[in-house]
This record gives sequence, C-alpha cells and structure tokens, in this order.
Amino acid sequence: MPVGTFRSAGDPLSWYTCRRGRIVETRVLVAFEDEYRAYREVIAAGIVVLRPSAVVATCTPDELLGGELERFDPQVVICDCPGFVDAGDRPAWVELHMEHERPAKVRVGEDRREFTRLSLEGLLEIIDEAEKFVRAIADRMGDRGPPGRGKSNRPPT
Repeated sequence: MPVGTFRSAGDPLSWYTCRRGRIVETRVLVAFEDEYRAYREVIAAGIVVLRPSAVVATCTPDELLGGELERFDPQVVICDCPGFVDAGDRPAWVELHMEHERPAKVRVGEDRREFTRLSLEGLLEIIDEAEKFVRAIADRMGDRGPPGRGKSNRPPT
C-alpha cells in the first residue's frame, strides 16, 4: 500500500517497516462514533495531507473494541471512546473529547499530559513525537525492528 494512504477498517496491514532504525510509515487509528463521523474523517484527512508518510485508518469505537486495534496495530490512537482505557501497549494514545470543556488526555511512551482545545497542529506534533519515540526504541534495538505488542513502551536502557 503506498504511503499517505487513508483507509477504513478491515484492511490488514503490518505495523510498520523499519530500515536502519528509520520508520518508513507511521500508523494512526482515528476512532469516533458515527455521530462525529465528520470530525473523524476531517482529522484523518488532515493527517494524511500534512503527514503524507502516515497510513491512517478510521473506525468506530465498536470496531476498535471488535478487533481493529489489533488488526491495524497503530503506533498512535486518537479516539473518543467512553469506557475504553489506554492499556499502555501503544506508543501513543490520545483521548480527544468532542465536548470542549473536557481536556484531551495524551500519552506518548510514559509521558502523560492534558491539553485544552487540542488542534490538528497539536495532533501532528504528538504524531511526530510518537514517531521519534518509536525510532529511538528501534535505534536502541539495533535494526531488529519494533518491540512486540504488549511490551513496555519504555526504551531499553
């Protein structure tokens, strides 16, 4: 699949390609209820346009819980999924609420923070940070590729 690809759920792809410690593609999964479909699709399209090396998928929270998270295996998850807890097994997780009075909760590796009114530019910075985080892990592993699922997001010491 070419880089800068936008797709919907159900299309199996590998996590990412690692060559000499460099990430060739970043996988981003955007999950919002169909009620917020326009937001979901605009966020995904904005990421594809402004980060053409990213592969972006969209789904609903039901599809996320139904296995799309494991099938697509993203480095970055951006969602508003009530009741779905960040298990910490992805390099980055963004809980982005459509109600503006609730802050966005962001985790990249072990670093956690909150933002009010997180913009597309802010999301792109988080995606860039997650890519650097994963690249650092790959560099420390010496071209052996990314850590497997379910392992710690902390870079080896």
